[in-house]
Amino acid sequence: MTAPAHPILNTDRLTLRAPEPADVQAYRAFYAVSDMTVGTYRGGRSKDEVAQIHANDMIHWQIRGFGMWLLRRKNEAEVLGGAGLVKEDDWNTDELTWWLMPEARGHGYATEASRAIIAYGYDTLGWSRVQTFMRDENIRSHKMAQRLGGTKVSRDVFPDGVTRDVYVLPREEMA
Repeated sequence: MTAPAHPILNTDRLTLRAPEPADVQAYRAFYAVSDMTVGTYRGGRSKDEVAQIHANDMIHWQIRGFGMWLLRRKNEAEVLGGAGLVKEDDWNTDELTWWLMPEARGHGYATEASRAIIAYGYDTLGWSRVQTFMRDENIRSHKMAQRLGGTKVSRDVFPDGVTRDVYVLPREEMA
């Protein structure tokens, strides 16, 4: 089942919307300070790599009918981070993923956004399973998966050669 392109989700504190061309600046700001490790890649990204990630996030919506949303506090323009449902071309599974600017961490934004996105996956996309996976050293993400009620269902080696825990996330009613 495919959902309408570019839906906007609202939570108590946040508005989530798909990325737009002007949002490349928010991506640059994030990757300039990011301490994320993705696959075998650690650290920052070049301007061209960031532009490609941003473009890929916009294209993902067109191709798959779901993707990353950018998170903003209601009635504010500043991008706090991103969260969404993604599927890499060479991976056989989709996942819930998120990223936050360092100053936005620790306020529950990723959890709040993720709950809305999980509901979207089940209720709008009709998925039977919403899942997430992360590296062993990403303790914060493991804790968040557990806060979301996730159940660790497997430990798999992914196409990038990294072994990750896979969590299935339940559909929760919005509080």
